[in-house]
Amino acid sequence: MDWPDGADKLAESFAELSLERTITKGLKSAEEIDRLTVDEKLGDIERAVYLLSSGQEVQRISVIKSLPQLLRDHNADCMKRVVPKVKEVLHVAGSDVQVAATQAFLTIIENQIVSYPVFAQTFLQSMLQSIDNRDPALRQKRKEQELEAIAYSWLETLLEVISFLPKDIIKKEILTITISKGQLSQSVHSRLASCKILGRVATKFDSFMIKKEILPLVTSLCQDVDYEVRGCMCRQLDAVARGLGLESTKSAILPELVELSNDEESFVRLAALETVVSLLSLLDDETCVNTIIPLMCRFCENALQNEDPTLPSVAHQFGRLCHGLSVNLNEDQKIWFLDFYRRMCVLGLTEGKSKSSDRMTPNLLNIFEEEDSYAECRQCAGYNFPCMVLFAGPRNFKTELYSTFSSLCDDPHRLVRRTVACGFHEVAKLLGSSVLMIQQELINLLKDDSPEVLEGLVPHVPETLEMFAKGGGNVVTESKISGFGFDNLILCKRLTGLADLVPALMAAESQAACSRRWRLHRDLITQFECLPKCLTSDQIYYKFLPVLFKHLTTNRVLPVKLAAARTICVFIRHNRKLEQRQELCCRLIEECCHGNSSWKRILFMDICKILMEMFSKMFFKEYFYEFVLELAQDPVANVRLKFCHLLPALKKQIKLPTDRPLLQQLELMVRRLMAHEKDRDVAERIRHSVLELDKIQIGMDSGTNRFYMDDDLADQRKEEEERLLIELEEKEKEEAEKSMKNPSSAKVGGRKKSNEDGKLTKKGNKTMKSLSSAKSSKTGKNSPIGDASSLSSSSSIRPRSRGGSDGNIVGLKATPTRPRKGSDGSAAQATAHNVVKRLYNESTSGHSSKKSSSSSRKSSATTTSSASSTSTDGKPRRKISKS
Repeated sequence: MDWPDGADKLAESFAELSLERTITKGLKSAEEIDRLTVDEKLGDIERAVYLLSSGQEVQRISVIKSLPQLLRDHNADCMKRVVPKVKEVLHVAGSDVQVAATQAFLTIIENQIVSYPVFAQTFLQSMLQSIDNRDPALRQKRKEQELEAIAYSWLETLLEVISFLPKDIIKKEILTITISKGQLSQSVHSRLASCKILGRVATKFDSFMIKKEILPLVTSLCQDVDYEVRGCMCRQLDAVARGLGLESTKSAILPELVELSNDEESFVRLAALETVVSLLSLLDDETCVNTIIPLMCRFCENALQNEDPTLPSVAHQFGRLCHGLSVNLNEDQKIWFLDFYRRMCVLGLTEGKSKSSDRMTPNLLNIFEEEDSYAECRQCAGYNFPCMVLFAGPRNFKTELYSTFSSLCDDPHRLVRRTVACGFHEVAKLLGSSVLMIQQELINLLKDDSPEVLEGLVPHVPETLEMFAKGGGNVVTESKISGFGFDNLILCKRLTGLADLVPALMAAESQAACSRRWRLHRDLITQFECLPKCLTSDQIYYKFLPVLFKHLTTNRVLPVKLAAARTICVFIRHNRKLEQRQELCCRLIEECCHGNSSWKRILFMDICKILMEMFSKMFFKEYFYEFVLELAQDPVANVRLKFCHLLPALKKQIKLPTDRPLLQQLELMVRRLMAHEKDRDVAERIRHSVLELDKIQIGMDSGTNRFYMDDDLADQRKEEEERLLIELEEKEKEEAEKSMKNPSSAKVGGRKKSNEDGKLTKKGNKTMKSLSSAKSSKTGKNSPIGDASSLSSSSSIRPRSRGGSDGNIVGLKATPTRPRKGSDGSAAQATAHNVVKRLYNESTSGHSSKKSSSSSRKSSATTTSSASSTSTDGKPRRKISKS
């Protein structure tokens, strides 16, 4: 269209959006209102009968949905007056009313609102009639497609109802009609319904009854002239065979199954393949060796040679097939199955074709994306790769499957690579100590330019990286220290083998950030919380933390910023260098608490929630407490409103009598807000917060007589972890000094480490020097730290003194214990079990673990008398001077 015409239509569209116009489209006329109006004096039964007789369709649907409740409240009257009306309505009702009736009937039998004989006489007959309604008058009014949808809904409901009914009612009311519907003279739709009902009722009868009543009809339907009927009956053979037992299955079911596997229609052959795989757990070894293995070998070979449409299904079922037959295969047969699997993994790939062709000519390949059956076959084969590793054995992975795995990871189709990425962690667990063999494939998948591949890899990044950390033979040192309540252990590692994965992880993060999938980016940043178990503190500090701080302050998506904040807190918790921990705390305060934007200051309070959850109360009070209180006087109302929400959590951090000065500061800020707040929302919120504060009981710390609650014990555990981390760092420094003095006796783990970037920043050097001087100047409890001049010149934040010249948390003693040994065998068995469960469409539980251990310093200085944050002129210090 021309631009003037488009402008006119755009102007008309804006005119229609005018708020002053009268809305008449949704209004009802007086006649419609009269028809929808019901006398309020009518009872439940009278109202239901009236609406079913002369109401609108929506009113009839409402009555039918309320039928279970009517039966509970007025059983006799409802059965006498309402149920007959429902049957009359269903005979001519539309699809919406029919679907509502199926749900109501199923609810009645599930909750046993009526007895089984009453249900069979009243509701079951209507269901059986609705499955195949052949009324000519009704078919003239409705479309054939609508009738099929209604019949399908009733059939599915009947299949559910059969599982609740007793055997005698099924035999009397359902089996007779099912046999009559399965005769050749009936329509195809009736015979299909008969097949499904036979498969369901076969689980309710014994073997003798199945042989006498059901098996002849099953054999007839397996040889039906219509291929849909043959395929449908073939899918029910699994249930029939389990009802018959092994011997009858071998004599009656297997011959039909073999014949169906050679059917001329691919639809029937596909059903036969699925049924054979499902029956493997029932069949004995002799039957598998003599019948099933030759049958499946011939079936797979024909599908591959003829490029059969069933080939993708063969690839999808191949893992279950190999797992079920693994105990019955000899060496030659195992070699054949592995060779067939390798051929499926490269099916449709020409020599030299790789992922680069997908990147160079994406438009050309996308034309045939939906019709590429070869890619679907490779995708299904990639789905079964963990099972094939289990089938071949991890020891034979390099010779039998490594080249295939490398080809799948470099497949030109992104969905194939995504499927392999989804199961990469299972392969890594199965390989165990040989996991470094597939490190390059992991790097390639992390650097993949398709976000879909990254989506498959991200959920299991922690498991994968931990397997590389455990399985790598290049761990220099590893020490485990256990202490009181320390959630098992602190892992202190100096790893160099995983350094090659750092650029790939950074590339994956960059790819996720550039894509428009912020959920993927958030999930990847969240998964980075596992990195302290796999990388050194320097690698995390110099490579990952700058990127996270960038997203924390510049990203526009709030969930991404919150994920970055939490991951930063985890890194602080696990960082093994005091200087780096102090620098990170300073940066959080400077960039967020003292940020020039109000949303940064609001974000800082969200970070404080994470810190209070993750660290001990001692840590939070030493580093962040007084800086949060400063936000009570923020000029932006939204910041003050957020502060009011944080007040209850701040009070819970206080313990008396040690923290009385902090309590006085908190009460002062609350009184100021109540007295001087002008914003209506903030004033209302502060009143609610005061009520919550009154209900909070402050913890007491009375020397040795302490009454421990659950929160107190958890907090003490966190304090112990933080103290152990400091002791560990001091111990390593002593070992490093000894190794420098005696270079001839130095071990590999005692070598001096160098920073990856060479040097700390100028600002970091100043901060560390001031913190060291503040730490060395502590002389006792509540003693001042340094002077104001050193504070302003160094742009640092000094923690409040808690006693002890070494800066540790005093009053707690560590009880070193031996680290527990892991069990690699049990882990491999669990992984194999999960692989098998996934093949059979069973859900496996994911892995998530979050541990924390760190110790830092607080963000304000203390006075000699009241331990409150003051400067040289006696006024509260509000800002951190910036260098």
